[in-house]
Amino acid sequence: MACAALPTLSFSQVLRPGFDIAEYTECLRISSAMDGLRVDEHFLASSPTAFQRVYASPEVGFDNAWELWERPDHTIAIMLRATVTTMTSWMSNFNAGLVKATGTVNIGKEVRYSFSDDTLAMVHGGWTAGLMYMIDDINAKLDSCLKAGRRDFLVAGHSQGGGLSYLMTAYLRTKLEHGQLPSDVRIKTYCSAAPKPGNYAFALSYEYMTRGGWSFTVVNADDWVPETPLSVQRPSDFNPTNPFDRVDELLGSTNASTRIKVKFLFNKLRKPTEKSVKNIDKYLGAKIGEMLEESRSGFASGGYQDCANYARTGPFVIFWPDSDYHSRRPKKADDMFAHHSYSAYEELAKKYQP
Repeated sequence: MACAALPTLSFSQVLRPGFDIAEYTECLRISSAMDGLRVDEHFLASSPTAFQRVYASPEVGFDNAWELWERPDHTIAIMLRATVTTMTSWMSNFNAGLVKATGTVNIGKEVRYSFSDDTLAMVHGGWTAGLMYMIDDINAKLDSCLKAGRRDFLVAGHSQGGGLSYLMTAYLRTKLEHGQLPSDVRIKTYCSAAPKPGNYAFALSYEYMTRGGWSFTVVNADDWVPETPLSVQRPSDFNPTNPFDRVDELLGSTNASTRIKVKFLFNKLRKPTEKSVKNIDKYLGAKIGEMLEESRSGFASGGYQDCANYARTGPFVIFWPDSDYHSRRPKKADDMFAHHSYSAYEELAKKYQP
């Protein structure tokens, strides 16, 4: 189903910058609905119900799916689904080798993508491929909405859906910066319980593109998922102007004994991190990539970069659990997803004080 044409061409945009708890709550409810989950009746009764589903995609790629929703003010929500209970869906999370933020991926056909113009920016390989499996479908529906006069777009998702929302937003904003979308398009993003989407350079690029209150990462302080994937920062991951690659130059005026000792200590710090990055590239990049190739005919993994410098990407909105929350959800709960669940975020959303 496509977006219906607007009554007139003089439609006034209503999407505004800034964190809106009611707007976030609507997106959270849609995310839980996409997973077929019911939230508690009080939450349902007290939350906005304005959005209506316009389109639900089939499952593609690594068991990915997305939906298009619209509310009466003609704001369109592009909703990315979270991880589902299949091995392929989980392996796409573990396929955490970093790839360039602009490049191509082979999913049976070669698809080009661009999430940043910064050549140092890198993003999660598994989620990049997962989004590219959906991108033709998303672009077709987006074109229909643009032709119908829509200009306000929310991008949102929970968990893996939050990780994909970073990339979807970066994809659209890069197109906007390159003049490939109408200049009056507005894009606002809620990444709920989202893991880290890319390296430090991508985080800076993303936060610059969404500056002014157009993107938010919502995190329960007790949730471990936003701490993932594993991250290792090496001296070589700093901006090129850093002093760590010029140790000899910096130590040039010191005596030989001091130079030897400092270089010895520096290598003691550098070599373990280099080894860790190689292991992450090998196992979470190449090895998991090979497993995904076996599960999905036509998919070709690769392009993994010599980097594991994942960075939190924001700005963050923190849901801080109180004693009442902890009385029902202990900090060391047996359930590893106790603090990551929709219900945990729903409970904290009701208590949120801006």
